[in-house]
Amino acid sequence: MHPGARRVRHSDGATDMALVKITARELEIGSPLPFAVYSASGKLLLARGCLVHSEGQRDRILSAGALRSESASTSPSGECAPRPDELLISTTRHDGEPAVPIVDAATVSFETLPKTIDSIQVTVIGNDPAPVRTDFVGSVSGNALLVTASKGHELLRAGIEVSCNALRGRKIHQFRSTVLGRSETPVRVIYLAWPESVQTQVVRSHVRVPTEMPGRLIRNDCVAAGFDVTVTNVSLGGVAFRASDALVNVTEHFRLALRLRAGGKLHAVMFNCIARNVRRIDGGVQMGAEFSSQAADVMSLLRQHMFETATGSAAQ
Repeated sequence: MHPGARRVRHSDGATDMALVKITARELEIGSPLPFAVYSASGKLLLARGCLVHSEGQRDRILSAGALRSESASTSPSGECAPRPDELLISTTRHDGEPAVPIVDAATVSFETLPKTIDSIQVTVIGNDPAPVRTDFVGSVSGNALLVTASKGHELLRAGIEVSCNALRGRKIHQFRSTVLGRSETPVRVIYLAWPESVQTQVVRSHVRVPTEMPGRLIRNDCVAAGFDVTVTNVSLGGVAFRASDALVNVTEHFRLALRLRAGGKLHAVMFNCIARNVRRIDGGVQMGAEFSSQAADVMSLLRQHMFETATGSAAQ
């Protein structure tokens, strides 16, 4: 074992693996990681195959300890590179949520990019601005993707290398590309090279994204301004939150006021909810609720918030 390596053990006391410190060079921006990344306490930070999108994210990972398995390959083409079905499997014990949000994925695979995409977030590799959110215009299969950006158009110059997160239905496609060129008239269009390889994550219908977000629970049977709660995870189907007491009964209807960050802005939204479960925890209660009859624009904001949170690409 390397002199600087440390051992991580399972709860049964059996030795799991030796971990060694990661260098900044090993965390290549925009390329799938050939190893899993752990914090100094042994918590999973990034699963194998995930992308580091910016220098700022890399600095945050390194400051958390940044360890990897001593036996893991540091080359994407190395013999120890993970198989697709291993990408989101942690081999160490980690209590609590990972420090960096990870998509609650059902499968991860490598496949071709679809011809139609819902939206694409583009980040300049080697730079640390907020990701550029673009609208998909069209594609020439095998040659180019056409997108347009209302903000950040000037950052995407010809020859610039970028990393991309593309959303299509229940799939998130991650890949690297190069800006082929751009046009200014009659409308602004950016041309991205068709990617050579694409990493695809298939998420569950109601993927849960861990978060830490204040909110106000408003009961329907009182005029009070509401009660403070802390949201711990969200999905398209519901929400989990902590409260000081059991504020509502199971099956009771209530409203939940949140400020969702999406597209670089905070949006005040109101969710109609039905309480589904309540359990006691240290210092209060943990409650789960199902969303009921939500407006389309609210769900669109929630979807964007979850996508940005899960991929670590939220604009500050």
